[in-house]
Formats: sequence, structure tokens, C-alpha cells
Amino acid sequence: MANSEGMTLRLLLTAAVLTSSLAQAQTSVFNIPALPPRSSAAPTTPAPVTPAPSTPAPAASTLPMTNPVLRTEHSANLNGPGSLRVGQATTWTFTLSNLGEQPINLQHGACDVRFEVLDAAGKVVRANPTNTVCTMQLVMTDVAPGETMDVQDIRWDGRDSAGRALPAGEYTIRAVFSGAGVRIMAEEFPVTIEN
Repeated sequence: MANSEGMTLRLLLTAAVLTSSLAQAQTSVFNIPALPPRSSAAPTTPAPVTPAPSTPAPAASTLPMTNPVLRTEHSANLNGPGSLRVGQATTWTFTLSNLGEQPINLQHGACDVRFEVLDAAGKVVRANPTNTVCTMQLVMTDVAPGETMDVQDIRWDGRDSAGRALPAGEYTIRAVFSGAGVRIMAEEFPVTIEN
């Protein structure tokens, strides 16, 4: 008898679980939105869309843009020569000026300043390399209010991403600091490749 009571109890518990599951399933059916009522009016044709005048899209950047922008009021620039010759490695310094009232304290890696080069048409001709080897060096950059500090140097030799010499002409260096949980864009820097 005890065995049949145990079996009855199991059946009752199973039935209760199934009933509660079915009740929840049925309730969810009523949460489906209704279809809009049918209209007896004739279907309308959408108005023709006039395309907006096209403007050339800016060149897609190869720079890292995932970190949020530094909130402290600041300016960032590249400082260095305005011209170079192909094959001559030239250095520019990424500087950060603190225009706010709080200090800017950055703990970052040795490769957190990245750059790309655009030609006169705005096409990226020297992309931000993704296969660089960086040291595991920790750099501390502390910029007090009203001060300007060097963050890192970048080097470029007038060659494109494939290592080919670029022709003489006007180019733009675009650089970004992306580390320490923030992003800082430097002002674009015009540079001339000379023969």
C-alpha cells in the first residue's frame, strides 16, 4: 500500500508541475500582439524618395577607436618636421596639453600611440600596422593642469603599408592615443614628401 501511495504522490506532483507549465505556456500566448485590422481602403503607393546629394565619405580609419574619449579638457598635437624624403625615417612627437583643472594621469603601454598616413585625396596609404611587436614597458604620463607633456614618438619613412616608396606630394598624418582606458586624437598633421 505504501508503494501505491508513493506512486500516487509522484503522479500528483508530476501533474502539478505539468499543469503549472501549461498554464504559463497558455498565458504567454495571450501576450502575442494582435495584427492590425484590415483596411477596406485601396492600397497606397509610397511617395518617391529623392536621394540626398552625395558627398564623398571620409576615408575609413585604420586607427583603434574603441576607448571612450578623454573627458578632461585637453588638446593633442604632433610636433616634428613638415617634410621628409622617402627612406629617411622621421620622428614626430605626440604631445598632450591639459586644458582642464584636474591632472591627467595615464598609465599606458609603449605602443599606445598609433598613426596612419593619408594622401591628398584622403585615402589611407599607410595604415596603422596591426602586426607590430611592442615591449611590455609601462609608461607613466602625468600632465598637470596648464602643462604640455610628450606622450610618445612615432616614426615614418615615406613608404606605404606594403613598404613601397610614395610619390612626392602632400600627405596627412593622423594619430591617436588609445590606452589607459581612454582615446585621445591629435590634430591632423600635414607633411610633404620631397624628391
